[in-house]
Amino acid sequence: MTTSVPTQASSVGGRSRRLGLLVVCLGVMMAFVDVTSTISALGDIQTDLRVTASTLVWITSAYSLAVVSFVMSAGTFGDLFGRRRVFSLGAAVFLAGSVLAVFADSAGMLIAAQATAGLGGAAVLPTSLAIVSATFTDPHERTAAIGIWAACSGVGLAVGPILAGALLEHFSWHAVYLANIVIAGAALLLAPVFVTESRHPARRPDLAGLVLGTVMTASATYAIIQGGSTGYTETPIITMYVVFATSLFLFVRVELRNPDPMLDLRLFRNASFSAVMGVAAISVFGLVGVALLSVLYMERVGRTSPLDVGVRLLPLFGPFLLVTVIAARVLVRRIGLTPLIAAGLVLIGAGSLALLATDASGGYGAMWPGLLVAGVGAGLLTAPSTAAAVNSVPPEQEGMAAAAVNMARQLGTVLGPSVLGTIVTSRFPRNLHDRLVEADIPSPQADKIVAGVSHGGGATELPASLARVVGTAVPRAFTDAVHLGNLIGGVVLIVMAVPAAMFVRQKVHGAGSSTEA
Repeated sequence: MTTSVPTQASSVGGRSRRLGLLVVCLGVMMAFVDVTSTISALGDIQTDLRVTASTLVWITSAYSLAVVSFVMSAGTFGDLFGRRRVFSLGAAVFLAGSVLAVFADSAGMLIAAQATAGLGGAAVLPTSLAIVSATFTDPHERTAAIGIWAACSGVGLAVGPILAGALLEHFSWHAVYLANIVIAGAALLLAPVFVTESRHPARRPDLAGLVLGTVMTASATYAIIQGGSTGYTETPIITMYVVFATSLFLFVRVELRNPDPMLDLRLFRNASFSAVMGVAAISVFGLVGVALLSVLYMERVGRTSPLDVGVRLLPLFGPFLLVTVIAARVLVRRIGLTPLIAAGLVLIGAGSLALLATDASGGYGAMWPGLLVAGVGAGLLTAPSTAAAVNSVPPEQEGMAAAAVNMARQLGTVLGPSVLGTIVTSRFPRNLHDRLVEADIPSPQADKIVAGVSHGGGATELPASLARVVGTAVPRAFTDAVHLGNLIGGVVLIVMAVPAAMFVRQKVHGAGSSTEA
């Protein structure tokens, strides 16, 4: 590999570097605001558009599907054509998708808008991290800067529900996407002024890798999302898995033979690098999954207003933001990388399991401790795991590592809503049907009631006696479904802590370099 030459980046003054960091952090915040603001608006969207639960999953998942599918390609294009240029293009595309969402009048149009915004997010995330890595060359400065970068994802996750809630108090769900337009517009305008261009001058296009990598990730992600709704044994889902397996085989074959691949698969020979990729995916899976399940519980069981939902999520995202900065600046040096990552996974999992204490009353008292524990856990590991991925490779592969860790994180963003959200949306109708039958309601009538409730309807048109039964059964059935999601998510996170503790090392070696993370 040829040594990377970041154009002017290493000579940028301290003040200019900080301003550039601020701008790329706007892009990161923008990419994550969309995730939680859309989750917060799901109730209003379903009521207005009268969409099914399976379609509702796609409104959140279309964004992440686009990010996962194109994030590696975007990282490569940033190395080739300039990271600032691709970052700015991503902000523009994200802005266009947000404008389309503001005017969406159908579920299909909103899903298309989310996918468009996801293309922009796919360009912003890896290039922003690669810009930070190229600008801050000292390992300790870089870890602190990456900590700020990672914390801004927490800012986006925390701000999303509050902004959405405040807007939904006075406007329709369309207004939620106005915040995206403002942030994307600011990033687009400021990037040419404050962000220094950098690229990998000797990088060559890997067109076969780009195509195969995109097909591979898109087919697998689509099968995960859609299979949760239709069943994983359906013919279209099996077809997608065949496409995934074929493209994976060809991708590995092509990349191993290419002297300048889009993704150097030899990096995965390093057990620590591979473990960090797993940590990145599973940690975001847990964090976004906890957020989604909590929003659904508060909206459907607690009947909490959108603004109050945003405020009540602060015990999750507030500690995440604060602890991320502290972990990057202080705890990595004092405690070490591996203990922080393992402890973070255990705490997110414990927080998810603690949410099993909630009940059908919708009370918040049993909820906030679990959110707090999960937020602290996510803050402990986000910056260390991100820095470990970038520090584990030589300078010429930093853009590749940035794209890889972002793809892993976005895969977690897909898995959280699609797997855990699908568990809730698929289990709830079954739970409700069983409870209605137990209350001596005939099965055919129970089926009709379940269909109505699943499409966003209620029990207002039913006779008074039947309405009372349904009104009691619905929150209990939904709480049981949410508990199942919390249980599965918590167990997965805690199990992942074992390979993290075994394989992630304080000193991460990569392709001829050794860097203290």
